[in-house]
Amino acid sequence: MDGGIFKEGLLAYAAALRFLLTTLPGLLLLGAILTLLFGFRLWSVARQRQLACQAAGQTLRWPERLALLFKEVSAMGAALVAGLPAILAVLAISGTVYAVADSLERFDRIQENARRISELTTVLRNLEQRHRVAEVQVRSAANGLVKLDLNYFLPGDSSTVAGHQYIEIAGTTIYFDAIVCNFDYTEIAAGRRVNLAIPYRVFSDRVPQIQGISLALRDSAGVPYMYKQADDQIYGLTPEIYHARLAELMQLLDNEPAARLNGIVRSVYGSAVHRRVQSGDRFTIWVEQSGGLVIKTPADF
Repeated sequence: MDGGIFKEGLLAYAAALRFLLTTLPGLLLLGAILTLLFGFRLWSVARQRQLACQAAGQTLRWPERLALLFKEVSAMGAALVAGLPAILAVLAISGTVYAVADSLERFDRIQENARRISELTTVLRNLEQRHRVAEVQVRSAANGLVKLDLNYFLPGDSSTVAGHQYIEIAGTTIYFDAIVCNFDYTEIAAGRRVNLAIPYRVFSDRVPQIQGISLALRDSAGVPYMYKQADDQIYGLTPEIYHARLAELMQLLDNEPAARLNGIVRSVYGSAVHRRVQSGDRFTIWVEQSGGLVIKTPADF
């Protein structure tokens, strides 16, 4: 017998046992099946007795029906007692098969988790570099109102705009806020200190941080444009696995309790950079390899 088919059979058997014996719907279904079988057996016996009575020109009365029910229940009880050794043997075999299947499932989960951690580690290593977040142009900064054009780009592609956002915000000094995730000592950091910044909003000297404007720098899968490596820039993983794990990583980082529960993040903290702007200003926001945000003007390059 093929090992894979045998294993799948064991796992299916264990899943069925787990459903029938450990869940309320399973217990209800098992009870309904047993009740149905007993009812069918009782109906069959009563039907035979009734036909026999009709052939003899007699009627099956209620006392006789009750006596028949009692007799049938007693017979089933006696059969259960007589078959108890066989029942116990079946239960023991079922328990052994369940234990084997459960061990196989645990082993599969351990292997899957090890593979997942390895893939997340490789994703993180792909992200350990400087990334350009956005190019910003100040349309105007007058009368206490700043108007910004933000262009987002994919890594390694300075010519194609992956996303654009127009922002109006009150104030004269603009802050770009980011969440920084510290992977220090976690499994996927592999014993290294790794910080990953995710910019997410803009606020100002007149608009409080909590009321800031969200940055539209993510694609439909929730991945920031600056982290979407081109297929030929990815190392260590196939592009399909890389993009799937990257999306998973971003979902975890957006949910701090889940990230901590999965051992993904050691700490999460905020980091913001700011700039007093004037009409016509142009500058670029970068995520440094250290995990911090910086603002650079054309003169800095």
